[in-house]
Formats: sequence, structure tokens, C-alpha cells
Amino acid sequence: MRKDFKTQKNEVKNLHKKYEDYLNSEYAGRDYSLNLSNPDNFIDGIYYHQANSEKEKKGIIINGFDVNRIKKSNCGLGKGLYLGRDKQALINFYSEDMNNPIDFTLKIKGDFNFFDLLDNQDILLENRENIEERVLSMGYDGVRYYDPDATGEEFVLFDYSKILIEK
Repeated sequence: MRKDFKTQKNEVKNLHKKYEDYLNSEYAGRDYSLNLSNPDNFIDGIYYHQANSEKEKKGIIINGFDVNRIKKSNCGLGKGLYLGRDKQALINFYSEDMNNPIDFTLKIKGDFNFFDLLDNQDILLENRENIEERVLSMGYDGVRYYDPDATGEEFVLFDYSKILIEK
């Protein structure tokens, strides 16, 4: 059963609180809030992908997302399109120069059915090597997870057939 949007936003807020002590120690007093997704910025059905460059962004718009160009070593949860719901947090965290973040985001619209790893961490641990195959075989489009060392709530989309990229 899918959780409603408000519930998902509250989960992210609660997870941010849960990891607050950890983040304070990791960032040694620096402001980590710029990197964490802010649920108040989420829009239902809207996701963002921070490309690595303007060229990559244009390539995805023109040709679509090419999963075969991704090296498995660059993917924590398999080859897929990594997404978030807070555009600015993605720009801040994934820009090469954190002092001068550059916006290479793609706005992705879709009604995706994500397997929620927030409640199913054991499945992630048991199936990390073949998570893509596992979630697709269960009828999901990808996974939703929480990574306090990145932007917090993030997604990996494995089924690209429902993607609408806004140009």
C-alpha cells in the first residue's frame, strides 16, 4: 500500500530529527541543512535529477536516460535514475563545487510506485546486489530510501517508461 504524500513528508522530517546528532558530529558544526531535503519544498508527483553537466542534462532531454552509460561502481543501489524531491538540496549536495553549486537539474514528472526501503531495510541488506531485479519483479518502478550522508530521502527509478521530463 502506498503512503499518502503528507505521511511521506512527515517521515522525512522525523528521519531528519533521528539523525540530527549524527549529522552534527559528521559536519562538525557546519550547516548541513542546505544539503538535506526539506519536505516543505516537495510537490507531489515531481522529482528532480541533478545531472553532472549541462551536456549530460541536454543529452538526457534529447535521448532519454541511458542506463548503460552508468558504471555499476557509481551506484549504491543499482543502475537507475537517482532522484530527489527537493531541487535545491540536490543542487547543493551533488554539485562538484559546493561553494558555487550549479543547477543541472531535470524536472521529472511521474506517478511512480516506489518500494519503500524506509520500512524494509532488511530487504535492502538481503538483496543489495540485485535490488533492481527484485523490486521490478515485485511490480515496483524503483526504490525510496533515506541516506543521511546525502540529501536524506532519495529515490532510484529503474522503470523509465512513466517518465515525463519537463524541458
